[in-house]
Amino acid sequence: MIVLAVALAVAATRQADRQAAPADLFQLERQPALGSASAPVTVVEFADFKCPYCREFTLNEFPRFKEAYIDTGKVRFYFINYPFIGPDSDTAAQAMEAVYAQSPEGVWAFIDRVMQLQGPEDQQWATPEFLVDVARQAVPGIDAQRLLDDLRSGRYAGEVDADRAIAVRAGVRGTPSVFVNGKFVENWSFEGLKAAVDQALAEAGGSGEGGGQNGAGGGPAGTGSQGGS
Repeated sequence: MIVLAVALAVAATRQADRQAAPADLFQLERQPALGSASAPVTVVEFADFKCPYCREFTLNEFPRFKEAYIDTGKVRFYFINYPFIGPDSDTAAQAMEAVYAQSPEGVWAFIDRVMQLQGPEDQQWATPEFLVDVARQAVPGIDAQRLLDDLRSGRYAGEVDADRAIAVRAGVRGTPSVFVNGKFVENWSFEGLKAAVDQALAEAGGSGEGGGQNGAGGGPAGTGSQGGS
């Protein structure tokens, strides 16, 4: 009887994990967004700028996904901070928030450039000075002194803490963690996301990208940096 009860509890937990998160959980109105506001599918990424798997996703998986689904109006994509690897994870996340406050469009180039220049996971490389220099490179017209002042004062620490709280409530345990219409997608490779988005489009009455095999390929299913909560 005890074994049966445990088995049922595990099954119930797994079923709950497959249920979509509440629509308002992610506070999307305050997150950086790419794509049409009327897109039928919403995709949310939680990331840590020090996470090597987040770098892999940003540089090698995301460009193809953006071309196939975001640029075609099928997906609206959001980025949410989940810093946990080291103290400078928070610094990088605050820099993203500060850049976003100055340039909502330019923040995507900043995210991409920080990932390109990512240092070793076990070293504190994301200093205010480094991040300001990256912003100068990536975002023309950025007010570098304002950004530096924001980082030194911790002006956006509250925004980062709010994002971290969202991640905890969403059950995020590592990065990158990606949700499609509120449902967690374990395989964040292009093929894994394609399968999840095509399914969401079919449920919404839309059409998928076409071509290729959904869920095929050796994508990084189940991999990623692990975060505590």
